[in-house]
Amino acid sequence: MIKIVQLKLSKIKYGGDSIGCNIRLELEVLGKFLRIDKRIRAGTIAEINREVGRFETDRGLFQADVLIAIIEKDLLFNDVGSAKGSVKINITIAKTQQFVFEVQVRETRSIFGKLWGTKTAVFEIILEAKVSDAIKYTPDVEEGRGKGWLKVRLEDEWLIKSLPAYLKLKIERADAKREYFTILEGVYRGRPASVEIGDDGSSWLITGIKHELSARVTYSISKKILTLKGKKYKADDDSKNPWKKGLYDIEIPDHPHEGGLKYPEAGRGTVWFMIGHGGARYLHPGLVSAGCISITETVRWMEIYDALIKARNGDFISVGILEVID
Repeated sequence: MIKIVQLKLSKIKYGGDSIGCNIRLELEVLGKFLRIDKRIRAGTIAEINREVGRFETDRGLFQADVLIAIIEKDLLFNDVGSAKGSVKINITIAKTQQFVFEVQVRETRSIFGKLWGTKTAVFEIILEAKVSDAIKYTPDVEEGRGKGWLKVRLEDEWLIKSLPAYLKLKIERADAKREYFTILEGVYRGRPASVEIGDDGSSWLITGIKHELSARVTYSISKKILTLKGKKYKADDDSKNPWKKGLYDIEIPDHPHEGGLKYPEAGRGTVWFMIGHGGARYLHPGLVSAGCISITETVRWMEIYDALIKARNGDFISVGILEVID
């Protein structure tokens, strides 16, 4: 499983002799570069909490070289020290892992080719690493009118949209208020989006979801029966807009359908599955049809929902195949 390693500069501890307080730190890890200018006095610790970078890995141990330079800036003299080391991060450990590097900076003074200076400052550079899943999923929301839908913000258009349960997402970053990701499937595939962090600091997004194989569904026009996983459900269609026999893709749900609110007993009544790509034919709970396949046994809709919502057809947009027969 792919993991994300977030590496950040946590603190700078200024020990040893005082050589000045205008400090520049330069840090490089695997092509990621961070520069910090900070006024720090000797004997103090500066809280930084700046991200150096995020790295993806599928190995049990993530290792990277770290290059650090510290410059004490003066009008006439810049005192410089550097260090090289590495971080070895166990990606199976969920708690924060800490790494400490020491950089010594010796005071130097020069005039007419003569050098002097006896002070040496010792800086401790504290890095922290946190491991998280690179892939997460939308939850199956249980509350409110939007059961089965998670409200997110599309970052490229600044619009609020709803995503169905168990949609696959690639995590990009997080801050104190939102978690940012790329949607990997469904109608918004490839779009950048974000979701609010919970009031307690927790993520709405979940892990550990395993998608199932493509679902096979059959609908009999003459018998008005839909069959899924050996179970039969009473259904209806529109004789004025008849179905043709054949095979149709069943899509991942696209958006909440308000018509489903008429059937609260359905549980996830607003979650409809489009049949075929484009058009307006859906598989949904309901007692009437305007061209869709309506499951008239609305109290059994959750059985169908549960069978389809985690199924995938391998094309990033479909959950299964519908065969329409006589």
